[in-house]
Amino acid sequence: MLADILGQDKLAENFLNAWRRGRLAQAYILSGPDGIGKTPFAAELAKTFLCREHGSDACEQCPSCRKANHGNHEDIEILEPETKGRVISRDAVHALIEALRFKARSGEHRFVIIREADRLQEAAANHFLKTLEEPPTDVTFFLLTARLPALVQTAETIVSRCQIVRMHRAASAEIEGFLLDRGFAPEKARLYASLSDGCPGRAANMEEAGVFERRERVLHRLLAVDRDNAIMAATEMLAANKGKTTTQTRENHCADLGLMAVLLRDMTLIAEGADNSLLYNPDVAGKMKQRALASRAELLRRHTLHALETRNNIERFINPELAISRLFLELCN
Repeated sequence: MLADILGQDKLAENFLNAWRRGRLAQAYILSGPDGIGKTPFAAELAKTFLCREHGSDACEQCPSCRKANHGNHEDIEILEPETKGRVISRDAVHALIEALRFKARSGEHRFVIIREADRLQEAAANHFLKTLEEPPTDVTFFLLTARLPALVQTAETIVSRCQIVRMHRAASAEIEGFLLDRGFAPEKARLYASLSDGCPGRAANMEEAGVFERRERVLHRLLAVDRDNAIMAATEMLAANKGKTTTQTRENHCADLGLMAVLLRDMTLIAEGADNSLLYNPDVAGKMKQRALASRAELLRRHTLHALETRNNIERFINPELAISRLFLELCN
């Protein structure tokens, strides 16, 4: 149901108002990071619009809702990149356009959800553009992307014909509750929510990604660093990705630095005398306490910002060896 999509209440209300007034646009781009909920939001919108009860959310009981839930609704089409090559080909777009030649079988409207729209091949984008130039009157398109600049580069004219809707990040407390409802241990739910950047899907995948275990390694490295071993600690962090691709290495460094920033943030609060209930990592407060109390809160806050800056620099393809070495030297102050 739409109510289950975290952080998107206002967007859902805007779409429902447009639908009721007959002012739904021909095409939308739903833009937001991976894991923010673009696909479920678009799918739930389509299901709600086609629901026979015509309420503010899907009834989940009518034939239309049941078909949507089973993924076989005749008036909801989903197009996504092919497994091989991870692209959307011209042939796939052509098959979609052919299917759209028929009227909505429900007698109302049809919805097309294009996942990872930035992966449209140039020929596919050009073919799709012709449909947007003379669109069927009973079809609304949802183009989903986590890489809007890439979509603009591939299909600028398509973007110009769509309304861009930016998805809202969910509050950390909402995501924590979402994880608790799904059986996550409280300490993991709080940590994953704090690292999710407002993306519930990202938080839910952290268990499989071993984030809790990664935090233990980062914490050990953080507490052990001093003036005598700073360069060695940086070298060990860099060496941990030996044999990985450049992309994998960058992602791993960014994950480690995100965890480091969260831990340093908690150490800052400990140094200020804050209650453990305010920490993202209360289960390891005892391990952090000695180091935190031996430092000044102002300095720990500066370290937190430096860790985040280092992560951002690596995301922007700054040399990780230089960036991480500088960070560890800073941590020795």
